[in-house]
Amino acid sequence: MAKNRGTEAQLLTMHELAAYLHLDEATVAKLVMQGKIPSLQVERQWRFKRAAIDEWIEQQLVGDDENFADVPDGMKLPLEDLVPDQAIITNLRARTPVGVIEELAARAYTNGWLSDKPWFVGAVVERESLASTAMEGGVAFLHTRAKDKGKIARPFMIVGRSWEGIMFGAPDNNPTYLFFLLGLKYDRLHLPILGRLARALRNSATIAKLRSLSSPDQVRALLLKEDAAVRLGHAPELQEAQAFKPKLDRTLRLRAIRRLQSQKAAETASAEKRAAALEEAGPKRARAKAAKAAKAAQALLMPPKTKPAPIKR
Repeated sequence: MAKNRGTEAQLLTMHELAAYLHLDEATVAKLVMQGKIPSLQVERQWRFKRAAIDEWIEQQLVGDDENFADVPDGMKLPLEDLVPDQAIITNLRARTPVGVIEELAARAYTNGWLSDKPWFVGAVVERESLASTAMEGGVAFLHTRAKDKGKIARPFMIVGRSWEGIMFGAPDNNPTYLFFLLGLKYDRLHLPILGRLARALRNSATIAKLRSLSSPDQVRALLLKEDAAVRLGHAPELQEAQAFKPKLDRTLRLRAIRRLQSQKAAETASAEKRAAALEEAGPKRARAKAAKAAKAAQALLMPPKTKPAPIKR
C-alpha cells in the first residue's frame, strides 16, 4: 500500500503538468489526446510520470543536428551570461502590453540576439493570449511556446521596468512593473531558469528594490545576488503583500522633480508663445478688416462708370 502511495506521489496531474510546462491546461489536454505527451490513466484520470515528461522534453528540444550534451544546463548556467547591462531597460516607454513586448524584443534584436523580431513578437503575443504570464506582486515572465532555434541567435533575457506600471492581466488585478522577456532557445534552459527567477523574486521586498534602483548595473547586481542565493538553496524571508511599497532613492526623486519642472516650464513657454502670436495677429486682422471696409465704402461713394452714348448721324 505504501508503495502505491509512493508511486502516486511521483505522478503529476493535468493541472500540475500544465504548470510544469508553463502551458494552459487546454493545450496540454490537446497534446495528451493526440498522443504527443507520454501519459497513463489512473482511475480514469490522466497522470504523468515526471521522469517520462523530462525525457519527452529532451526529445522535443534536440534535433538530429544537435547533441543534447552540448546544450547548457539551466541550473548551472550563470545568470550574468544571459543578462549583460545592455539587456536591461530601466524606463520602458511602452504603455500597452503589446508595446512592452515590442520594446523588449527590439532591444534583443538590436543586440543581435534575435534574428526574426516579427516572428518572436507574434509568438510571445500568442502565448500571452492563452493566459497572462504576469504574477502577483508586479512581475511578468514573458516567453514563447514555440522554440524556433534558428530565429534565436543565442539564449537571452531582457529585463524591462515601467515606472507607472501597466495592466497586464495579473491575478491580483494590479499593474505590472517588472518584465522579463525570455528567449532561451532550449527548454533545458527555459524551465530551470524560469524557476530560478520565480524563486528569486518571490519576496516583495526584492521587487520593491528592483523598482527603485536607478541604473542598469544596480538592477543587474541585485538580480545576480538573489539568483546566487537561490542556487545555494537560501530561501529569503517572505513579507506580507501589504509590505510591497517601493521607495525611490534620492537620485530618482530629484530626477522626477527636474523632469516635472522641465515639462511645466516647456508648457508655460508654449502657452506664452501662443498668447503672443494671438495678440500680434489680432491688430493685423483688425487693420485688414478696416481697410477692406473702407475700400467697400469708397466704392459705394464713387459714381458708376457709364459708357458714352453713341453719336447719331
